[in-house]
Amino acid sequence: MSIIKAFLYTLLIFTFWAIIQVIIILPFKDYFGNIEYYSNTFGILDITSKVGAFLLIYFLFWKPNLDFKKIINFKNYNTNIFLYLLLIVVGLKLALRPFWNFELIILDYFQDSVSNDNSIISNHSIFNIISTIIVAPIVEELFYRRFLLDKLSQKNSEIIALIVSSLCFSIIHIETPNNLIPTFISGIIYGLIYLKTRKIGYTIISHFVFNLIYIVSSNIGYSYDHLLFGTNFDVIYWFLFVVGILLTYLGVKQILSTNTK
Repeated sequence: MSIIKAFLYTLLIFTFWAIIQVIIILPFKDYFGNIEYYSNTFGILDITSKVGAFLLIYFLFWKPNLDFKKIINFKNYNTNIFLYLLLIVVGLKLALRPFWNFELIILDYFQDSVSNDNSIISNHSIFNIISTIIVAPIVEELFYRRFLLDKLSQKNSEIIALIVSSLCFSIIHIETPNNLIPTFISGIIYGLIYLKTRKIGYTIISHFVFNLIYIVSSNIGYSYDHLLFGTNFDVIYWFLFVVGILLTYLGVKQILSTNTK
């Protein structure tokens, strides 16, 4: 696959996603005043548009012949790697926070103190939760690692394939500019895991746990970074940032040096 084609597929994902949302949303536009209805409707809408957009790409351009029995058969996996995956996810959660908190960090530099209270009142419906922790890890990992990274590495070096597929993964998460760098770094890590193991189950599980931590922490009333970092960008915040980098590096290094067969 060429680099241009990879970005065109990512653009098509956006296009299909938008078209499906518009088609579904129009009949329900008069009901958005009801908050509960609104939350549930958009949860269903998110699942439908996300699955629909990726399925269109899969069957129009990929036509995969996936062996799901092999993917979910844990006898094919190295149990030690799951421990390293947990190490990586925890490390990423710590190491990526400064990118999400970028504006607050800049404000904190010019002011005496800035509240980093990321308390969350969860508005997640069951459909939002399903979309975040089940649908997204499966469809995104199948597309960006199993399809895009695989196809790119056939005509390009693994480094180029890794960078391009991670850029595409980052672009699809452009809800906020602060999300671009964290998702790009996550894409690089997931890509390295896939290139080493050639088992998509590892990256799906990593993606699942990463999103699960966010959902659980937001639904108990506090985001995990509030619980870990407190209210200021003090020495503890940056110490945990360094710890996150070290944990991520250690986990990736262990996986890359493990016999995955």
